[in-house]
Amino acid sequence: MSSRNRASGDEQVPTRVLLPLIALFWIGNIAATVAQVYWRQSLDGGTPSLARILTIVLPGYVIWLVGAPLVVVFLSRRFTFDRRRWPLSTAVHVVASLAIAVSTLAVDTIVTLQRSPGLEFGAVYGAMARGWMLWILFTYWFFFAVLLAVRHSVTASARQLRATQLEAAVAHAQLAALKTQLHPHFLFNALNSVSSLVGDEPRAAQKMISRLGELLRTTLADGGGEWPLRRELEVLGGYTSIEEVRFGSRLNVAVECEPDALRATVPALLLLPLVENAILHGIQPTMSGGTVSVSARRDDDWLDIEVSDDGAGLPTAGAVERIGLSNTRQRLEKRFGDRQRFEIASRAPAGTRVRIRIPWAVAPAEEASHVLA
Repeated sequence: MSSRNRASGDEQVPTRVLLPLIALFWIGNIAATVAQVYWRQSLDGGTPSLARILTIVLPGYVIWLVGAPLVVVFLSRRFTFDRRRWPLSTAVHVVASLAIAVSTLAVDTIVTLQRSPGLEFGAVYGAMARGWMLWILFTYWFFFAVLLAVRHSVTASARQLRATQLEAAVAHAQLAALKTQLHPHFLFNALNSVSSLVGDEPRAAQKMISRLGELLRTTLADGGGEWPLRRELEVLGGYTSIEEVRFGSRLNVAVECEPDALRATVPALLLLPLVENAILHGIQPTMSGGTVSVSARRDDDWLDIEVSDDGAGLPTAGAVERIGLSNTRQRLEKRFGDRQRFEIASRAPAGTRVRIRIPWAVAPAEEASHVLA
């Protein structure tokens, strides 16, 4: 994007916001001027007329009607007070403020002479300058300062919004990349399970291939970032049914979830890599097999999930965290930041326990169905 396009993009938003603020500023300024003239005439013992005061005051604001757009569109954008250009910008705005002040006083003087033809232009102009010159200069610089402040604030907000959107897009891409790692990793392990049965138990291998196809269609087609825990458990059930064909009586999977927890929204494919890790690295190495347990419950504004096994236990110190566990940890960090907890610990007397704590959330469809029920 060129610098010209970038500048115009930054200025479009502030201009839209400034329009009502500019109108409000000048309405307030005119009201203050009218009030000041009214007060002075009252102190002089006269009987001020609001209509007459307006006919005196408003002609001078014709100069502002022409000058204000010039300040907004050109001067405030071209001559800013950065470190390199502030001397030139100061000089330009001093000249502009004086030009507007001199022109405004000239118009006010002409209006006064039309009402009192016998007066001299110089005398009237001098009196006007003594009473209003500082006010007009102050109005210019105050208007200019408000203009810069509002434009800077809105532009900064727009840039912050773009930065936030970019950060969210990057985080979403990272989450998608992490999720895509699960499919080949899971597929390779499942195919290894199939190959181990092809020679000795072809019927079991055929059954496993059929279930594997159904599971892959489910996980690949339903590519959303989140879904209800109920859906997660259905996908998990498809996977454990495959492994139960392979392990037979050596594998038992126990799921205990509170009914309310089934409505909770969780990252898609959150449990599958954890259960897969428990089976392959906890149950498979043992001769007698074991049980993989999955539980979930609500704790106020949090959802607590636990995946545990009574198998071989954690590897020796210094071992690299396996891809299923590291992937899940990174996905939770990207999705929830500090508002999550992922813990891996030994389970007594044997096995491993993984605990997850994430913010409680329910999809609108799940909430509606719960209310209707």
